[in-house]
Amino acid sequence: MRYLSDYQTFENKQQLNDAIAEHLSRHTYELNDTARDVLMMLARYSVKYPGVAHLKTATIAAAIGKTGRTIRRAIAKLIEFNIIEKVTVMRVVSGGYGANIYRILPYVVQSELSTRSSDVTPTETSVEPSENENEPITYLKLNNNLTDTYSDEPKPFYVRFKAFISQTIGEGNQRLISRLYGVYKAHSTPLLRGNAFDKVDVEQVGYSALHVAVMASKTKNIRNLPGYFNGVLDRMLDKLYFEEMDELGGLHMPW
Repeated sequence: MRYLSDYQTFENKQQLNDAIAEHLSRHTYELNDTARDVLMMLARYSVKYPGVAHLKTATIAAAIGKTGRTIRRAIAKLIEFNIIEKVTVMRVVSGGYGANIYRILPYVVQSELSTRSSDVTPTETSVEPSENENEPITYLKLNNNLTDTYSDEPKPFYVRFKAFISQTIGEGNQRLISRLYGVYKAHSTPLLRGNAFDKVDVEQVGYSALHVAVMASKTKNIRNLPGYFNGVLDRMLDKLYFEEMDELGGLHMPW
């Protein structure tokens, strides 16, 4: 698992412990017991490569004694407060989604974040079909400077969605934002109708898919970012669907 060294966020265990203590102190009233338990479990698995753990949701759920859905909600809360970052990966050889990589982030005070400036060059997109839409998602080394801006309270999903695009691609891309959000709405609306899926779960998948698509555009020649995002989101929602089915006892065929 030496590849995890590319994702570690701390130089040693002491830095990791100090950051966790700061996060827990800062968010004493925002985090419930499950979120704290998830964070501490990630910390226990982040000792060899300080700050990074590679775990399945089912593994965390079994260890803590909660359902997968509860664990995903706790992880979403930790991501909301910039305590952790999730990296979605796919198996290179066999294909399909593997366990997620979780990165525990350094604690950053609000005043430091408010003065941080973006040095990302705006990227233009076109409506031409992309040849990369069906490429498998592989490991992505993510940049801490591109995480959502810290706030005491979680922001509405559209605000975070729009802010992430502005931070990574640049200001003045409302048309692109509308197209990308339209893709998300087209996928999420049927899932949320009748409360078939949890809204927090669907939004977290949408944000993660956006993260993957935008980061991929930094290293690939993606001419149609909304089309690429559509493919990523479709596959990640499939993963959510099968996780839900597993929690309900799996898919049972009539023959």
